Amino acid sequence: MTFEQFYRILIKHWRLVVICSLLVGLGAFFGTKQMTPLYQSSALVEIVFIPGNTQSNYDSLLAGQQLAQTEAPLATSGPVLREVASHYRGLTVEQLAGEVTATAITNTQLVEIDVKDPSPTRAAALANDVAATLIKQQLQVFQQTLGPSGQGSVSLFIAQPAQPALSPFQPDVRLNTAAGLVTGVLLGILLAVLFELLDKRIRTPEALSKLLDWPVLGTIWQAAPKKDVINPIGHNSNVESYSILRTNIGFAALDRSLHTLVVTSGAPRDGKSVVAANLAIFMAKAGRNTLLIDADLRHPIQHDHFGIPAHALGFSNAILAFSSPTTANAPADKQVLTPTTRTGPSSTPAVTSQLSLDPFVRAVNIPHLCVMPSGPLPPNPLELLDSKAMQRFFAALSNCGAEVVIFDTPHLLGLSDASILASKVDGTLVVVDTTRARKKNLKQVKALLGQAGARVLGCVVNKQHRQRKDMPYKYIPYSYNYGSRKRSGRSDYSTENTNLSTVSTVPLANPKPSETSPQPNREEQNGKAEHDANNVDSSTPSIDAVADNEQTNSLPVVEKRRTGE
Repeated sequence: MTFEQFYRILIKHWRLVVICSLLVGLGAFFGTKQMTPLYQSSALVEIVFIPGNTQSNYDSLLAGQQLAQTEAPLATSGPVLREVASHYRGLTVEQLAGEVTATAITNTQLVEIDVKDPSPTRAAALANDVAATLIKQQLQVFQQTLGPSGQGSVSLFIAQPAQPALSPFQPDVRLNTAAGLVTGVLLGILLAVLFELLDKRIRTPEALSKLLDWPVLGTIWQAAPKKDVINPIGHNSNVESYSILRTNIGFAALDRSLHTLVVTSGAPRDGKSVVAANLAIFMAKAGRNTLLIDADLRHPIQHDHFGIPAHALGFSNAILAFSSPTTANAPADKQVLTPTTRTGPSSTPAVTSQLSLDPFVRAVNIPHLCVMPSGPLPPNPLELLDSKAMQRFFAALSNCGAEVVIFDTPHLLGLSDASILASKVDGTLVVVDTTRARKKNLKQVKALLGQAGARVLGCVVNKQHRQRKDMPYKYIPYSYNYGSRKRSGRSDYSTENTNLSTVSTVPLANPKPSETSPQPNREEQNGKAEHDANNVDSSTPSIDAVADNEQTNSLPVVEKRRTGE
């Protein structure tokens, strides 16, 4: 672990370090306050050796020091402690032995007797009593061994009597509290490093980029409950985020053209469909003809985002139509081919048929944007995506007039749909929800895309919690009045002349109806939508029925449509 990594861990878990330091420090403080204070009193006993006529002063000094080393252990011996304990009611020899210590002071003739006791006066009295008892017993020993003539050779007396202490000797509240604070800091650092090593989550763009070795092309912030999720406008924090994402995708495609793009994620509910929809909207706002394809044939959602009827023709119908290279024998009103005229070698006009995407594409009231819904759900999505019809479908996409084609695919883990499409397109964008991301899952996503040979442009961090420090600048509130317009939930963009709920089937090669033919009014569009809805059975439609109503081929089985992301 480098110093930079260690520093980042401390910055990330600084609250844990502070909490541990405070808890341990306060614990040490209150624990010390609960301890019984002990007071220490000390008495000094001096040993004087009086030399004879034949001994020098230096020899007498050495003899006194040696006697001090001998007398120190005797101060805590049994005879002395038993006699002192007998002077105090309820005091045993064992208790007294735990309170009394005696030490010979180096290079002196002094013995220090220390007594620690909860009572300062009793500590001083015990120290003086032990010193007096030691002197008494030693003088008796010298008198018996040396006789009356040797009494003057060794002398013991109290050089400094013990005094009651004014403050307790232990515990030291300040020292213990400081030690607790330092211990808490070390404990917090240890826990922070341990949590970081054991943490399997990914919470920051830096950690995501380091784990996958992919660039982070954009960060989508967690939207407020009352803010728009699809097509954010105004002062929405994600307006700039999607603009940056669009720009970074353009930079990532400098070395290689980017016509088709897959937007996927590792797990469901990561927000990939919202990112795909908004990316298509912002691409279109930049003036690029954009086609958004809902390629999630399991849990589609784009038709709900753009107000497209659930029974509308879409991606699954288009693949089925492209499974047959020609429909020359079909009735004219059932063909999905666009007849074109070419001149042969004999200068005789010949008619060829080219497959058209027009019946499967819906235009929304956002300039330059068209949407292809998923269509009826087939029972075999993998067979459709990996068929030869898919190759013809991509060939048609290259000539459909769209500059950017964005595929909204299912999630990668557990399904092969996204891997199949990722291997066929020019680039792949991986959406990661940082509130739910796990290292193990992200490594599996990278391995799957690597096996598919996908060209990964980078990642999009989604649902990132925004803090004040993350804001590049502060929005300055202005006082303005736009009349009596009122916002209402997700339909805010509808009031900005970008009503996504009004859709129509238009040729994809002409994304601007106003330039080629007059745009039908909204009443005619709504009437047509109501007429189409009335022609559909209220039960889940089969693909055969949908094909008859919408003039295309049919799929054998249909599943009930469920709402996905």
